[in-house]
Amino acid sequence: MPPSRRQAKKIERKHGRVLIDLRLVVKAQTTLHGRTRNLAESGMGATVAGELPLGESVELQFQLPGSSEPLVLRAEVRFRQGFHYGFKFIFPMEDQLQAIRSAIRDLPLEQ
Repeated sequence: MPPSRRQAKKIERKHGRVLIDLRLVVKAQTTLHGRTRNLAESGMGATVAGELPLGESVELQFQLPGSSEPLVLRAEVRFRQGFHYGFKFIFPMEDQLQAIRSAIRDLPLEQ
C-alpha cells in the first residue's frame, strides 16, 4: 500500500457490540429516522437518513426486543461515514443499562 494511503485504525471499545436491527428515531435540531446496526452498553452504530455533525448531542429512541416502551437515551455523535453514525451514550441510567444488557445478552458479538 502506498504511504499516502491511511490504514483504518481498529477502534478500541469498552464494551463489545452485537449486531441488532431496530427502528431508530434521532431527535436533534430536526427529527431523523434510521435503523440500528449494532448496540452495546456504551453506544451504538446506526444508519440515519440525514446530516448530524460530529460532537452533537442527540436523543435516541428505540424499542428493545421484549420491551413494551421505547428506550430514550442522550448520546453524542462520535463517528460518521456517509449515513453510518456512531453514538456514545451520555450518562445512561442504571435501569437503561440493565435493559440493554438483558436484550443483548444472548446475541453474538460483532466481529
